[in-house]
Amino acid sequence: MIDTARIAAFAHDARLDDAPPEVVAFAGRLLLDTLGALLGGLRYPQVTAFGDSLRAAEPAGPRDLPFGRLVTLGTAATWLDADSGGSFHPQGHRLPPVPTAHPAPHSLPVLLHAAAGGLDDRRLLEIFLVANEVGMRFGVGTTLRPGLHPHGIHGPIASAVATALLHDLSSALTATSVELAGSVPLAATLAVPMHGGTVRNLWTGLGAYYGAAAAGRAADGVAGSATVLSQLLDGLVTTGLSTSELTGGLGERWRLADSYLKPYACARWIHPALDAFRLAVAGAPERGGLAAIEVDTFAFAASLSAVRVASDLHARFSVPVSLATYALDGELAAAGFLPDRLARSEVGELAALVRLREEPAYTAALPHERPTTVTVRWRDGSAETASVRNARGNPSDPLPDDEVAAKFRRNAQDVLTPATADAVVAGLLDSAAGGHTLQAVATEVLGRFCP
Repeated sequence: MIDTARIAAFAHDARLDDAPPEVVAFAGRLLLDTLGALLGGLRYPQVTAFGDSLRAAEPAGPRDLPFGRLVTLGTAATWLDADSGGSFHPQGHRLPPVPTAHPAPHSLPVLLHAAAGGLDDRRLLEIFLVANEVGMRFGVGTTLRPGLHPHGIHGPIASAVATALLHDLSSALTATSVELAGSVPLAATLAVPMHGGTVRNLWTGLGAYYGAAAAGRAADGVAGSATVLSQLLDGLVTTGLSTSELTGGLGERWRLADSYLKPYACARWIHPALDAFRLAVAGAPERGGLAAIEVDTFAFAASLSAVRVASDLHARFSVPVSLATYALDGELAAAGFLPDRLARSEVGELAALVRLREEPAYTAALPHERPTTVTVRWRDGSAETASVRNARGNPSDPLPDDEVAAKFRRNAQDVLTPATADAVVAGLLDSAAGGHTLQAVATEVLGRFCP
């Protein structure tokens, strides 16, 4: 049985000053990175149009929770596929190699909404750390059924914990919030985003709202059930429930720090190919232009072979299109797959040069490694080859702060003023700084995109 009372007690007792400095520093980087992904998603016309339609028919929610705002922000947070996921799972043989959980984009909409009310950065970071530690533990303490996608399953629990702490609910009501939030999982399939279904992003938006609403329902007296939650997570939606992973070492061992940060705005399976391509062309002249890009990779990446894509999400699940865009732009961030950029003829021409093959030895290295080799052939007949065993951004090969900051600025461009972007970078990369930079972000963003 899941001990939700113990989880709630941890959430109420944990303080930023009690966590190891390196964990607090990572939480600041993760918050900055997730915020950048969210702001970059707001640049997409589909997201703004969706937000406008929700505002036109705003339904009432418990305790006046802003349904349209939370759903729009949550949808935006995963639109780029640039958000973090958990890279650790105690069952190391687990395949396919999907992240354990994505709690951060589910909880951030709640915190950004609260920031508009004046809550300071330090308290918001504290709640972010605690809520997402709980969400991540539900990810590592369970195993998704084959073919399921993690969005909307564990993330609503993080959103519920964040909402309960923001509203000063009792520990008992926070436990109920966890039970209610985890009892409405969105058991949707991984095949949807792999084929370009942008509804995938809505799962995060709904998860953000469902989690917040669960805390509101708990405060209004609705009862939860740890038994129902345990049954859902130990056979129905996920399997292999480990209560020791959920509660063992709470406040001492921080699973949140096992997250990766993505350097590129596309599916994680594609990242090793982009890293290898980057190494292959580093410092090399173009030698008359590209003639071919040969990619030898593991099975799951090799299956992402679409050259003609139906949506920007489909492009984010395409090795040829992601490689072509990176080759043209030297980056893969928010702007890369905006409608006019995705439609560039050069993208299609370069994508057609990609030759994608599964290397059985690389598939056999899963899930601990995701090896990939890229050979770049130039029109003058020369070639360069590079290999990687894993993508950058994992805990064993973390992104440096300057790259996290640069990624944030690229994604937030045209959404934040440069002064606000600089302030939030400085504030979140220095977790001791405090201040109200997230309030400044909320002031600039919420009124414009989701009043």
